[in-house]
Amino acid sequence: MDLEIPLEVDPLIPDNTRSTLTRRQLLGATALTPLIPAALADETPALHAAAGPDRVVMTTGKTYLRGWTGYGNPPELSRPPRRPDPNAPPPPPPPTGPSATVSWSKDSGPGDVTFADPKALVTTAKFSAPGAYVLKLTANNGRTSTTSTLTVSVEEPPPAKPFEQIYTKANKLDSPFWNPRMKALIVNWIPHCIDQINRTDIKIGPGGIDNFVEAGKKLRGEPHGVHKGYVFSNAWVHQTVESMCIALMVDPQGDQEIIKAQEKMRATLEDWIPKILAAQEPDGYLQTAFTLPREGRNGEPFDTSNFKHWDRRGDHEGYVAGYFLESAINHYLMTNGKDKRLYEAAKKLADCWYNNIGPAPKKAWYDGHEEMEQALGRFGRFVSEVEGGNKGQKYIELAKFLLDSRSRASRDDRERQPYDQSHVPVTEQYEAVGHAVRAVYCYSGMADVAIGTHDVDYESAVKSLWANIVNKKLYLTGGVGSGETSEGFGPNYSLRNSAYCETCASCGEIFFQWKMNLLYHDAKYVDLYEDSLYNGLLGTLDLDAKHYYYDNPLDATVSRYAWHTCPCCVGNFARTLLMLPTWTYTRSADGVNVNLFVGGTVNVEGVAGTDVRMVQATDYPRSGKVSITVHPKTAKNFTVRVRIPNRSVSPLYPTAPEVSGITSLKVNGSAVKPVIDKGYALIARNWKPGDKIELEVPMKPQRVRANDNVAALRNKVALRYGPMIYNIEKTDQDITKVLSPDSPLTAEWKPDLLGGVVAIGGQFSDNSPMLAIPNYARKNRTGTPTDYPPQYSREQRPVADSIIWIKERDA
Repeated sequence: MDLEIPLEVDPLIPDNTRSTLTRRQLLGATALTPLIPAALADETPALHAAAGPDRVVMTTGKTYLRGWTGYGNPPELSRPPRRPDPNAPPPPPPPTGPSATVSWSKDSGPGDVTFADPKALVTTAKFSAPGAYVLKLTANNGRTSTTSTLTVSVEEPPPAKPFEQIYTKANKLDSPFWNPRMKALIVNWIPHCIDQINRTDIKIGPGGIDNFVEAGKKLRGEPHGVHKGYVFSNAWVHQTVESMCIALMVDPQGDQEIIKAQEKMRATLEDWIPKILAAQEPDGYLQTAFTLPREGRNGEPFDTSNFKHWDRRGDHEGYVAGYFLESAINHYLMTNGKDKRLYEAAKKLADCWYNNIGPAPKKAWYDGHEEMEQALGRFGRFVSEVEGGNKGQKYIELAKFLLDSRSRASRDDRERQPYDQSHVPVTEQYEAVGHAVRAVYCYSGMADVAIGTHDVDYESAVKSLWANIVNKKLYLTGGVGSGETSEGFGPNYSLRNSAYCETCASCGEIFFQWKMNLLYHDAKYVDLYEDSLYNGLLGTLDLDAKHYYYDNPLDATVSRYAWHTCPCCVGNFARTLLMLPTWTYTRSADGVNVNLFVGGTVNVEGVAGTDVRMVQATDYPRSGKVSITVHPKTAKNFTVRVRIPNRSVSPLYPTAPEVSGITSLKVNGSAVKPVIDKGYALIARNWKPGDKIELEVPMKPQRVRANDNVAALRNKVALRYGPMIYNIEKTDQDITKVLSPDSPLTAEWKPDLLGGVVAIGGQFSDNSPMLAIPNYARKNRTGTPTDYPPQYSREQRPVADSIIWIKERDA
């Protein structure tokens, strides 16, 4: 029996237009209305309809409708089909019944809806006014009628001019919170990666600089070896090159350990760059897994000479090439454009792709992993800035072509699958599905295309995918990927605590949210990537930056490790964390935007015709006091936008007490009342060198409770302080106890705990003390770090000894 229940709060549906849906509609977007007696119904299989996922569309665009009606279960995109077992018996055929007629109609909404063909399952709809609409799909087979609905939020398009990114260049950190984290990364982690990549004897997770050396030998006609490791093993070399370049732009401020590590990085770059360039083929192509024969499963060389470039989609050609393009950008920036070796090689590689892939008579193709798409967007913008004349636009156009090819270039319908986001055209994707890293890289690349082309279908699709993740599939830590599909997304609201949350997915989520801020000028995207930065990403490393996590379940059971069978994250999280200046500031048409609160000095170029040195002094997130000193080279009129943090962007996680806004805002000691726009406080004035903004962000412990649709989190509570999510650990208390809902919470600075943390204290229901530590510092006191992740069977896996979600009542 279907019970009518109110639809849970969802920002896609304003309060005054929420409707009542059946439980079946809520969970599966399917409702059945029998119109005949039960006896006849038993003779005819139940007719079902599915209208599709909720979505967002711009007023200037249209939404693509792909309805389904039939007998049996509707297709479920969040669970991609697994490869069939050739020895398994064939599945029973789906039930059949009389053919059905279908029709689309407007159920509710503030304006008119025009359907291209209201009688077709696959059609489009346009809307006359912004607001929330409910569309209804009705199917009738003459005996039974069934309906399904979806919600469409119609919005005005983004501003005509996106915010502009700030490249990470020479910068100085002055943050009690970030300085030790970055020092450990520079002094310990990156040198460790260098040593691992230089090795030729790694048995688990091989494939380093030796692949480039051997490829160079082959191209010179010399005796050579085989490609080692995964087909995509070049990626962590390119990532580590980029990490070194960014680390070399950090002012060591006289720290001898940092200076020594940077010396090693400079020497490594001088050693590696000629080896990498020697592996580039004459036409610009670069991937050693194609240049060399590969190491076969039985140890015999696997000849790749018969394979053509851009023929198969499982070889990560774009994944590897994209990381090379991105590494070239930061090498150029690190050398102030004085050393263009990698930049010119990257252009040659990008041109090689552009000359071979594209509309006929070129090639329609896409990679199984979407790194190249986002890299081409980043590289295209950079080339246009460096060389002028919009010379990088062709690379953004190529990124769009690769994305547009995802559902069109398949040789076989079986190749189209949610796993790699090729099931339907990307502009018709409204639910985040498949491999989580591939997905967020895809969405990040789509945001690049929206920024670079203003394509309204892309603007609508990225907003829809963003809404699906944030409203239904985002973890409290800012991570994504429940792991119910292969390293991927599960169904809506399925957010189990044994989450996969791959570290690379947290990187991709930061890239995606950051680009959405560039596109839509809204600070809520910064609120979300701040969560990912401080929790989902920062906590991947231990405090000494010698061991890391590949996946990040919220219930932590194992210790970190030094390397992984698939070390795809090792350079990715390093480069992402080191790009703090890029995440901290952006440039607008009328000024500069302050997104994050990080102590240090960054030069923002090209603000109202001058350069502006921005100096922050703060120990955020340990406290909320922030000082920002503005130093324009010459006095100028412009606007400084200061983000006002919002801790409750996602309706998945309501917090109490409500802690939002800023408690004070001053300029040169005088209180100001700024205009507030999309989460920013706008301060427009004639800025002179030394003008100072002072603000205070309210910081107090909060309880977080999950939306009732998240079954795994019912009767549980989590804790946060500012952007930081907290864990309780077995080393401090019995973590199976109940935390009373009315137990007061306190925040206390503990300088001797975990290198200094703000701890949250409280009491369990039995009056015993509760101690919670920031999630990034979890699992630093228990367990023994290992060289590789320990292997356990499902029965052997240890019980969690560090958890985020605490029992608030016994179920």
